[in-house]
Amino acid sequence: MKIFTFFGSSSSGKTTVIENLVSILSGKYKIVYIKGIPHNNISLDTRGKDTWIMENAGAHTTYGVMPDRTYKMVREHMELDRIINENTDYDIIFIEGFRDYGKGTRFLILGNENYLKYGYDYIIKANNSTYTGECITYPEEIPRLVDIIAQ
Repeated sequence: MKIFTFFGSSSSGKTTVIENLVSILSGKYKIVYIKGIPHNNISLDTRGKDTWIMENAGAHTTYGVMPDRTYKMVREHMELDRIINENTDYDIIFIEGFRDYGKGTRFLILGNENYLKYGYDYIIKANNSTYTGECITYPEEIPRLVDIIAQ
């Protein structure tokens, strides 16, 4: 299992880069995607549907089981390492956010250059047009990025 963290400022292009990588690599690899959400006011379910009703009624864990997928909502904060340890049978874990998470390969998606102060292994320039340092330019160098992940 390989772990890749993508972090950077809001609107830097993190989700776009990861979406492209998942599209390219998902035919060959089993991929887990973990998204860091910095606030609690989000719903992954539709208001009024049974799973939404049960989660809002106080169920600790709610599953939505469909013919081709299952959703799981847990009413607790889970540490990133615990989530990773529960998914060791996957080939690749893509993490979005968690700029302080130090395990695996770290990609800084450069938007705001203030993020250069955080540790990273590679810089990806997607939506930043002013940075002139060493970096992977997205989308032009997506094959280079795929090679880094696949090695």
